[in-house]
Amino acid sequence: MAARMRIATACAVLVCIVSAIPAVTAAAGSSSTLRRYPYLTDLVTTNVTVNWATTTAATTGSVRYGRSGSESCTAHTVTATKTTITVGSTTEYQWKAMLSGLSADTSYCYRVYGGSTDLLGSDSSPVLRSQVAAGSSATYSFAVFGDWGYVDGGGNNTDAGRLMNQIAASGARFAVTTGDAAYQSGSQKNYGDLVQKGSDTSTVFGPSFWTVAGDSIAMFNTQGNHGLNSVPLTNWPQDRAVSGSSGRYEMDTYCCSNGTSSKSYPSEWYAFDAGRARFYVLDATWSNANVGDADLYENDYDAHWTSSRAEYQWLANDLASHPRTVSFAFFHFPMYADNANETSDPWLTGSSRLEGLLGRYGVDIVFNGHAHIYQRNRASATGMPVSYVTGGGGGKLAPVYRCSSIDQYAIGWSYSSSTHGSACGTASRPTTIDRVFHFLLVTVSGTQVTVTPTDELGRTFDVKSYSFG
Repeated sequence: MAARMRIATACAVLVCIVSAIPAVTAAAGSSSTLRRYPYLTDLVTTNVTVNWATTTAATTGSVRYGRSGSESCTAHTVTATKTTITVGSTTEYQWKAMLSGLSADTSYCYRVYGGSTDLLGSDSSPVLRSQVAAGSSATYSFAVFGDWGYVDGGGNNTDAGRLMNQIAASGARFAVTTGDAAYQSGSQKNYGDLVQKGSDTSTVFGPSFWTVAGDSIAMFNTQGNHGLNSVPLTNWPQDRAVSGSSGRYEMDTYCCSNGTSSKSYPSEWYAFDAGRARFYVLDATWSNANVGDADLYENDYDAHWTSSRAEYQWLANDLASHPRTVSFAFFHFPMYADNANETSDPWLTGSSRLEGLLGRYGVDIVFNGHAHIYQRNRASATGMPVSYVTGGGGGKLAPVYRCSSIDQYAIGWSYSSSTHGSACGTASRPTTIDRVFHFLLVTVSGTQVTVTPTDELGRTFDVKSYSFG
């Protein structure tokens, strides 16, 4: 079969429509055994984890890898472990191989195996770049996006496919989401594979979506309110990031504030370093199906953000005990969002709540999702973080509404109104939907940070640079 087509460089023109979206076929690799193309997680210190899925025909798995340019791509071997999953009605094996001892900021190529069979067949070897060493002033970029894994009734989403191509070509070393990875419920069917297609099927691991970027760009997933189950713990393993920061990545029982029922939900919070920056991936969400006599925001606050809760105490301790030059926080519910349905979260804002905790310890930028818009907010008070809402990763978009004084630039989209596009602050009203689906490319160079929002056709907008430290 034809080799998988890769996007080698970012587009040199302002508007770029990538024609290869992408050429991963349903039977990628040497046989029909491969079900999820290899993708990366847990890119921390000298480590990375390679993940993929197969049919049950492959009973053992491994990764072979080598340093690009000086070693064969099969110079070293790491044995993989498997977990049985069910994607739709199909039983599959989800594999992970934990690579360690990598040199910092160095390119490696790799291949995945089922037994002695090279599952990539004639496809070229994927290339990853290891994490920037903590404390280094080296320049690197990462992508941020959220509310993304969605397909229509026919299993299609051209806008999301184009956006994934832009991320793949962006030069980002890793990505951090702002939640809601797979609609509607975050099931293994929603995440899907290279073969199955249909309504709410293969929204993440289908050939046109994270498959395009994930073999070279490591993912750090943030929990959203769609998919409060054990699936993201399986699909996005972050073993070293969690253990290295004494975080939590497990199913826990939450009971029973505000008349909610006792339920088991994933607890996902941890931190990691890249260069002179520290990254905080936090859990600020709650289930739509278990609101009791309150709402999602109040239930999240009672579960995670009172001073007696485990996540709050962990975050306060980590902030106090880890000096850093630059820091970022990622969580789902938005501190400030000009959207009528997914509104600002009053239980997170203010000096006595999460916003104040982040501000007191000098966290520089907060990235949120939940509202399917783009929004940049000024700091609410001296010392508080700048915040962004980036919820345009592929899910159905929403308009901005009743622009607030804190909102400096925002765009949204209505499928029902005659004008469709909406805007706040200094933004112009978008005239086409392809201007609203977006991701953020964040470039860190020592203490300098530049945030470059980029739409699905490669056009940039509202670019801002900051000097921190």
